[in-house]
Amino acid sequence: MADARRIIIIFVIAVLFSIFVNVSIDAFYNSPDYMDYCNNNERVMPKTIPNRQEDCKEMIVPSDKEEECQSNKGYITYTYDQYGCASGYYCETCQNDYDDAREKYGFVVFIISAITGLAAFFSGLNLPIKKNSVNEWVGSGFLLGGLFTIFIGTGRYFGDMGRTMRPFVIFFELLLVLYFAYKKLGDNSAKKKK
Repeated sequence: MADARRIIIIFVIAVLFSIFVNVSIDAFYNSPDYMDYCNNNERVMPKTIPNRQEDCKEMIVPSDKEEECQSNKGYITYTYDQYGCASGYYCETCQNDYDDAREKYGFVVFIISAITGLAAFFSGLNLPIKKNSVNEWVGSGFLLGGLFTIFIGTGRYFGDMGRTMRPFVIFFELLLVLYFAYKKLGDNSAKKKK
């Protein structure tokens, strides 16, 4: 019965800690809102559709600017006059700006998650067990919670993470789990044998 309670306490501490870190990040560091970058209400649609192409004075074709706009990850957006004729155009890069802001946000979340997760991991690892047996439960909960927090932060940023950075981050996390396995679980199995 004590083992079941111990596992439940460890798991609950781990889950609550990782949820606490993530909701705290979301509470104090707002994620970018798509509408702040790409307000679809700004797009002006023609009020009337011209009957014939000849009804418009001249056709505006941005062929020389189109490649430049596409290289900036944008698209050509037309403005229209009161007759529904294209009167101008501009390069809309709001999606690119939004993606950049979202990637920056994901990176900050990843860094905060990594720092708090590592702090919890090493705090749980170094919690003195000899003074109080409950410290072992709490320490194990923080160890696991730190790992959960790091994994969640990695998951939230993984899609935007550089292709060459991904293997290093995953390798570091694998080393962390192996360190946990040998340090914590290895010590416990050695103590049980004695």
